[in-house]
Amino acid sequence: MKKFTALLLLLAMALSLAACGPAAPGETTPPSTSTTPPSSAQTEAPTESPTEPPATEPEVDNQVVEYYMSKANEVTVTDTQVLFTDDGSGQELAIDKEPKNVAVLYGSLVALWYEAGGTVPLAVGGKSAVTLYEEQIGRDITQDEGVKVVTEKSSGTGWDVEAILAEEPDLIVCSMGMKGYATISGPAAALDIPVIGIDYDGVQDYLKWFKVFCNLTGNAQLWDEVAEKTANGIIDIVSKVPQVEQAPTAVILTVNSDTLKAYTGESQPGTILHELGGVNLVDPDNTAQSDSVEISLEDLYALDPDYLFLSWYDEPGQMYNQLMDMVGDNPVWLDLRAVKEDHFYQLDKNLFHNKANHMYDEAYRVLAAYIYPDTEF
Repeated sequence: MKKFTALLLLLAMALSLAACGPAAPGETTPPSTSTTPPSSAQTEAPTESPTEPPATEPEVDNQVVEYYMSKANEVTVTDTQVLFTDDGSGQELAIDKEPKNVAVLYGSLVALWYEAGGTVPLAVGGKSAVTLYEEQIGRDITQDEGVKVVTEKSSGTGWDVEAILAEEPDLIVCSMGMKGYATISGPAAALDIPVIGIDYDGVQDYLKWFKVFCNLTGNAQLWDEVAEKTANGIIDIVSKVPQVEQAPTAVILTVNSDTLKAYTGESQPGTILHELGGVNLVDPDNTAQSDSVEISLEDLYALDPDYLFLSWYDEPGQMYNQLMDMVGDNPVWLDLRAVKEDHFYQLDKNLFHNKANHMYDEAYRVLAAYIYPDTEF
């Protein structure tokens, strides 16, 4: 994701410059994070006739699309199978199309499977999964006819593997972010049941796995109708990011129990901020190993971000009220520049905490509008 981020920003800037001049010839390395204004060579008017389109624009656009779709382009589809690299084993899998008794054992992957036109006969249940289904699918699919809950836990811990396998699934899908793959892949392999391990960290992964899923479910047309449309929306937004003398800085807060935390570049909102040219002051180089770190109010004051965001993951307003109970009347909080200038915003759970899936372009648009208020996205 880090290489993708840097290259996408480079190509987005090149796209935004296309109207006033060609990109620097032979430039292939990602730019530094410096906010130094572009040189005159990058902004001078083109020498070609004004009636001729910029020679580099089609090539740059192709580069954006090619890199953006890189993981999806590695998926091969035949008449009967879908072939791709599995995140669990690291090996290429060839899965027969239209499996009939699929077990998808992670809530957000169930939502993606439904978005790609499928249904899940064997699903994970539990309060958090049901809430996610209602938010992303529009209903509690565990109540649908023909759907059986085979576990109440997405983590893999405490799974009754024998009970799951007794349902005779012909395909099992797990998240690599939990222990499910390690728990069930061995026993499933002994019964010749294919298991897909999925590491879903951002838009590139969304596009890859949507392509896998929509072809497995027999709904290949949804690639054009849903996934590619979302990708094109993001490319359009990123291409409009303006060049500014100083990149906007931000800290993305969350609250875990009574602890104030900040998201790093490893998180979903942190990644989107970085791809839009913003600087996450908690992790400016995007090198953190964890997606969040504890932060004190004094640390926050010392960082002095242009923008503050609260990325919530519970009921609307609940985390905001919790944060205000912690810091709302503290003079340090009230003296934060972002607070005084009304640059403190809440980030919608469905766009920034859940896997946004087909709404990724909206997540990019929302954050871009906050940090570049003078640009229309």
